[in-house]
Parts: sequence; structure tokens; C-alpha cells
Amino acid sequence: MAQVYLDYTLEGKVLAEDVFNNFGVLLLSKGSVLTTRDIIKLKSSGLRYVGIVDKMPSGNESMMKEQWERISADKKLVANYMEATGMLRDMYDTVSSQNKIPTVEACVEVYEKVCLKEVGCKELLRSLYLIEGSDHYTYRHSINVSMLSSTIATLLGLPDEEVEIIGLAGLMHDIGKMKIPAEIIHKPGKLTDEEFEIMKLHTVYGYDLIKRAGSFPEIVRDVALLHHERLDGGGYPEKRKGDAIPLPSQIVAVADMYDAICSDRIYRERTSPFEAAKILWDDACSGKLSPKIVGTFIYSIVSMYVGSKALLSNGEKVEVVMIHQDEPMRPFVKKDDGTCIDLRLVRNLNLQKLISEKNHAEV
Repeated sequence: MAQVYLDYTLEGKVLAEDVFNNFGVLLLSKGSVLTTRDIIKLKSSGLRYVGIVDKMPSGNESMMKEQWERISADKKLVANYMEATGMLRDMYDTVSSQNKIPTVEACVEVYEKVCLKEVGCKELLRSLYLIEGSDHYTYRHSINVSMLSSTIATLLGLPDEEVEIIGLAGLMHDIGKMKIPAEIIHKPGKLTDEEFEIMKLHTVYGYDLIKRAGSFPEIVRDVALLHHERLDGGGYPEKRKGDAIPLPSQIVAVADMYDAICSDRIYRERTSPFEAAKILWDDACSGKLSPKIVGTFIYSIVSMYVGSKALLSNGEKVEVVMIHQDEPMRPFVKKDDGTCIDLRLVRNLNLQKLISEKNHAEV
């Protein structure tokens, strides 16, 4: 057993002993797999060190892996995704603790674990937003953005070599967050104005880290810096406008927003890909995002969910039957009793979240 300092790098580690507060109240039991919420709870109780097992027991599977295995029948895809998550976590922890950037080769290895040339990639994309919980969000988000970015680049007809580089850029886009204080990254509530200004520096930190490595393609470096820029000049850190924002950065911006909206975060629950599509489309219409990128991506991604189960905003469970060309974010759905609803015509309802197709129950 190792006694280690309590910080957010312990997410996913296993407690080697019961943890009590100063009044003798049990906070967490031996064998618990630490989540972000657990770490916040322990820190708020005044604890500074905890006992961690040197190696997680083989029988102790994480909640995320259990969910993946319930959702997906393709064990190879699940294993690749979980392995990629672990590899990226180790690389990012090295950046955080040693200020050492991973090699291009190591990043390409992670990307190739989940790149969309794999058979069954549609199943993997369909399953991403059935996973509940914010555990490992930082690493999952980067992997998801990598997959989505390369998907968008492919849909736009870009050459295979550029698709791979953009996928790699998506993987590395948030690496600068490893230099942001953990208390800000994992804060469960809204950031203050001062904290948000610090958070925005992750773009500059990421650019500097990748530039210092010297071996990454220029696109990867620029995406780290510019993925929060918006076409109307309302982004950061340089407030660029229009064509001054390179296409790869515009692509990753769309993938970044989409995944953030569809995923559980420590401060809010996820929403459905259809709601995310609406938000993206509104931003495209208001001049913040590229209509071409958003339009191409939205129709393709939501079309994957035909046949999927979802939860309406009124609590009813439905199946997505048909995607409309003119308004893909408001599909034609069918309830369990066979009643059909065209969400283009019923504007007071929306698809709140996807639910598991297996036994029609929420994951």
C-alpha cells in the first residue's frame, strides 16, 4: 500500500483501506474506485493523504468498463477504447507531474486504437453517449473529440493523411489543461470570472507544450491554440475571425462542443446528440461556427441513431424511426405502444438523452 497525496490524478485508483473523517465517520470503504466526486468529498473533509493499492485487482472493473460491456457487443472495440483511455491518462499525468510532452509516436498509437478505420466504428460512435458519469471525463473527452474530428474531416472529403493529423490534433487539443490548477478543472460549480480567465490559458499552454516538443505537425499545435476561436471573433485566445481560423481548428471546435454537450460533466448531466445538434446549428446560424462543417456533421451523426432508444423530455421512452433532411435534430419517433410523433410538429417535446438499446433501460 502506498500513502499518496490526495489530488485529482487519483481518479480511477483503488483505496487500500477504509477512509474515516476526524469524527470517525466512514467516508469510503476499502476497494472503492475513486471518482472525481469522491476526491472532492475527501478533500472537503480535510484529508490530505490516502492509501492506494499499488495495482488494481483484476476482478475490480470500473463502472465505465461495465457500462461499455453492457452496451456494446463488440469486445474488441470496448477493449481498444478502454486501453486508449488508460494510455492517454498516463501520458497526461506525465505532462501534469513532469511537464513532459508525450511523443508523436505515443499519441499516434492511442489514436490508432480508436481510429474510424476499425470495423464497427459506427457502433462505437453510437455507444459513446450512453455512458453515464463524469469519471475520466478529461481523457474520454479527448479520445471522443479525436474520433469525431477525424469523422468530420472524412465527411468533408479531406485526404487520408490530413484526416489522421486532424484526429491527432483532436486527441491533443486539451493537453494544456494539465497545466491548469486541478481545483479549477474539477470545480463542480460555475467558474468565477477570474477562474475562467485562468481556464482559457489552457489553449496557450497547450500550444507551448506541443511547440516545445518540436516533432508534432503544425496543425496539432495550432488546433491546441485555436479550437475555442469563433468565426464572429467572439472566441479566445486571439479573437480571430472568419478565414483567419484554420479549417482543422474549426473542425475540432465543432467536435469539442458536440462531445462536451453530450457527455456527463461534474457540474451537469449530459443531453442528447439531437439537442447538441440543435445548439451547434444555432451557433452556425448566428455566425459562430461554420454552417458547412456543422450541417455536414449533424445530418451524418444523427442518422446513426435511427433505431436507437431515447428518452423524451416528458419522460416517455421512444425509438428513433426517421431523420428529416430539413431538420435532422427533430426526428420522427415511435413510442412503445406504436404511437408515432413527428418532433417537427410537436415543438414542446425534445429528445432528452439516449438510453440503452438492451432491455430498453437507461444506462
